[in-house]
Amino acid sequence: MPIQLNVIVSSARHAIHSSVFIFQFIAFHFSPLLIHLSYFVIIDVLGFVALMALKPSNLDYSPRHVDMFFLSTSAVTVTGLATIKMEDLSSSQIVVLTILMFLGSEMFVALLGLVLEWGKQNKHDPEDSRVRSVTNHDESQVEEAIPATPSTNSNGLEKCRLKYLGFVLLSYMVTILLVGSLLVYLYIANVSSARDVLSRKTINTMLFSISVTMSSFTNGGLIPTNESMAVFASNQGLLLLLAGQILAGNILLPVFLRLVIWAIKGLGITRAGSAEFKLMMNNPRTIDFNHLLPNLQAVLFLGATVAALVATAVTLFCCLNWGSAVFAGLTPNQKITNAFFMAVNAMQAGENSIDCSLIAPAALVLFITMMYIPASTTFFSMQHDDKRGGEEKKDGPAKRSVRLNSMLFSPLTCNAALIMLVCVTERRSLLRDPLNFSTFNMIFEVISAYGNVGLSTGYSCSRLPHLEKESICQDKPYSFSGWWSDQGKVVLVLVMFYGRLKGFHKRRS
Repeated sequence: MPIQLNVIVSSARHAIHSSVFIFQFIAFHFSPLLIHLSYFVIIDVLGFVALMALKPSNLDYSPRHVDMFFLSTSAVTVTGLATIKMEDLSSSQIVVLTILMFLGSEMFVALLGLVLEWGKQNKHDPEDSRVRSVTNHDESQVEEAIPATPSTNSNGLEKCRLKYLGFVLLSYMVTILLVGSLLVYLYIANVSSARDVLSRKTINTMLFSISVTMSSFTNGGLIPTNESMAVFASNQGLLLLLAGQILAGNILLPVFLRLVIWAIKGLGITRAGSAEFKLMMNNPRTIDFNHLLPNLQAVLFLGATVAALVATAVTLFCCLNWGSAVFAGLTPNQKITNAFFMAVNAMQAGENSIDCSLIAPAALVLFITMMYIPASTTFFSMQHDDKRGGEEKKDGPAKRSVRLNSMLFSPLTCNAALIMLVCVTERRSLLRDPLNFSTFNMIFEVISAYGNVGLSTGYSCSRLPHLEKESICQDKPYSFSGWWSDQGKVVLVLVMFYGRLKGFHKRRS
């Protein structure tokens, strides 16, 4: 027995060392774009295998491979589009989707980036190399190494900043997820209307609370109910709670992250990293972390932009849809709450409490604009440092080549090409069913996938031509892309990956 235990321990140690070696090789020798793409593809494939291996709750439902791969990709890229009924999935499959949304979320990937950068700093620590060189040289060379001390201290300080920032991000993430899940659970347990919905659908309350919190915080958009949050349209408290988690998880993450760091520094919660937190506040550019904005002005501009967009969307939404079927059966306060919830979700998350097919076209055009622009966009001017301005003054063939590449491979150009491609794959449906498969609906679906949002206009059998209504048609509570051909779904999978990696084009431009 001890021999077998030693063999198991030795095998486990060998597997761990091999995994660490592979991880370090990929991390230190591949480009960031290739690392991100490889990570998402590997997680996507593993999620697809897990979803196919687990049995759905509806025994009569036999999932197709393309639909399960589409669903896995939607979860990993935190898009939220679904081509199947969510209530057909079993509890174990919902758990898999929840894990996939967490692993593919912007915050978790950012945390992995900090860990990777910290590992690189440890690997290339000049202090270690300097100590090794000292042992092999005489005393005269030791004196030459003394001026390198400031560089060494700077490198050590940078490693400490990365470590403390990673701890702050991890603590922030765990706190929001735990507190958010608990609040959702307590709300459902104490509000009969919300509790009755889950009882009628035989959905476990704790599983729903964790899943919907993860979906909101990661901006994943996949909810265990077929109708997403539309069945909770009258539950104002739940909608506001989830809207706050959506804002804290991505859109306003730089704002909340700076507030947390400011609170830790100001309250003196930890003395060990007081200098590091002070540098994070005063000079965040020393840490190459996208969610840590350079100054307070940038944070205020981001918050003002989000507030302006949400206010505009709520005003337009209410003005155009107040007396329509969109708000049927809702009180004035509930109408405003649902308009706010939809405005927040149009920016990133894609959890709809309103049927998008009933929304006024002008509001849908605004939603397309909000889905297209990145979450970190600001509509206010910010001063750039002189270094960057000096770089932009470079001219010549290299600059013209960069501009040409930016134009040819810009998001607008690529999205236009992808929209034309899906129109080609769905050309028969466009001719047979022009009301459901309208050009506007195709554009809305593609932009929703590119923005990793997940809002969809859906499909309605009532919009079929009279000759087609004689055929068997049943309305399905899933995304419009669920009615597309397999070729169209594959194209949309590529769009979701392209949208998830659009940040690299922004940096290159």
